[in-house]
Amino acid sequence: MARKLDPNYLDIKEDYKLIHKWGFNSDRKRMACVVRNREGDVRMYLKGAAEVVIPKCTYIVHPDRSVSPMDKKTLEETLAYVESVAKLGLRTLAFAYKDLTPDDNWSTDLETFETRLGFVGVVAIEDPIRPSVPDSVLACQKAGIFVRMITGDNAITAAKIATDCHILTTNGIVLEGPQFEKMSDRELLDILPNLQVLARSTPAHKYRLVSLIRDSGEVVAVTGDGTNDAPALSAADVGLAMGIAGTEVAKQAADIIILDDNFASIVKSVMWGRCVFDNVRKFLQFQITVNVAALAIAFVGAITGYGTPLNSIQLLWVNLIMDTLAALALGTEKPTEELLLRKPYGRTGKLITWIMWRNIIGQSLYQIIILAFLLYGFDEHQNHLLIPGVKNGREAFDNGDSSVHYTIIFNVFVFCQVFNEINSRKVTNEMNVFKGIFTNPLFGIILSFIVFVQVMIVQFGGAAVKTVPLDWQQWLICIAIAFFTIPLGFLIRLIRVPLEPWEEEEEVLKL
Repeated sequence: MARKLDPNYLDIKEDYKLIHKWGFNSDRKRMACVVRNREGDVRMYLKGAAEVVIPKCTYIVHPDRSVSPMDKKTLEETLAYVESVAKLGLRTLAFAYKDLTPDDNWSTDLETFETRLGFVGVVAIEDPIRPSVPDSVLACQKAGIFVRMITGDNAITAAKIATDCHILTTNGIVLEGPQFEKMSDRELLDILPNLQVLARSTPAHKYRLVSLIRDSGEVVAVTGDGTNDAPALSAADVGLAMGIAGTEVAKQAADIIILDDNFASIVKSVMWGRCVFDNVRKFLQFQITVNVAALAIAFVGAITGYGTPLNSIQLLWVNLIMDTLAALALGTEKPTEELLLRKPYGRTGKLITWIMWRNIIGQSLYQIIILAFLLYGFDEHQNHLLIPGVKNGREAFDNGDSSVHYTIIFNVFVFCQVFNEINSRKVTNEMNVFKGIFTNPLFGIILSFIVFVQVMIVQFGGAAVKTVPLDWQQWLICIAIAFFTIPLGFLIRLIRVPLEPWEEEEEVLKL
């Protein structure tokens, strides 16, 4: 419109000197400035929300500079037009002016000068919705996230935009700031489950709503870009500031900065957050199992006179598998879309669930039993009951020598952890532990590295590690015993245990 009128902004700025300015704020919903031209005439120009500015006007200025009164009928027709435009999702901005005198006192409030305003016109501004936003909102809702829209737009425009973004549903409530301000906390809590849009809101309203939701026990994430959004960003559990449009104050108050100002990035952050949480739980499930099995067999061996089956060098290698390598393998799993199909964990979500305890106990018991049998399973001639040709290595162990017996125990224990690391990829009741295993190349690389080093230690470690090279039959037996942890994990998952709320939802979705 400005280009069509062909004005020169710099020339206009030279002709009109700014005398005073009332800045825009969310309470006033308008701004005004007073200028003086070369002839010394003083005029106030006002712009702001159409439903606020237009009722303050007493006459209309037409294109030919003629004027007509803003009577009741004209006011209603003008506001009806504004409403019709707002229903299309357009933001409206009204303009008005008033001639003043140089002697007026500019230190008074703007309201003092808002009499006999001349209505110039109204413009409708479209702020297109990013194509990715509606689908991202739906993804959040599937993930159990309640998306609310808090905006300074009027209720009609906000409702249209919220509907297009799938935020506002049939039973959803649209509330305006002034009405919200008058309601008590108790009244707001009653409508909170259906409150989806808060229009004509101020930063104070935003802060109050965030605090109210958080005090009700929910986990709250809020976005913001302005300096006035800082209190709400700080009050939320997760504050998300805009990286491009956001002010430095907002960024400092936030926990996460959205670099591209895109709502779709929030969905990605949810996926990654849940992925990291799951990866931590996978690692814990694996590490607790290793610790329980190692401590149990070491304790039992020590009190029965067989000594600790694993020596210090072997334990160092096990500890490396247990900590560094397992953390890299299980902690680098990539997020999947399936993570968005479960409910949020909430404030009371357990880090170790009953499903994980079931898996830990089941695998630990198997490892303890099989290692105990390998340690004690000999007949009266000291021949091993499970592995042909293997003699009891207790005497060699007491003398500080290596033996096939204790090498097999060490080998089986390590390979149990290799296969149980695959089991630990799932911390839910999902049966297929191999699903998505090739999406994380590092997992396969680390497992291959562990197997390679273990073979080297067993076959070539010698006196340094106190191992004896095994023949191919003994290797097959060791791997077969350890591999049983995979089908055992399948059987363990058939045992029903109490589920967390988000796990119950996941079960329903799978069915």
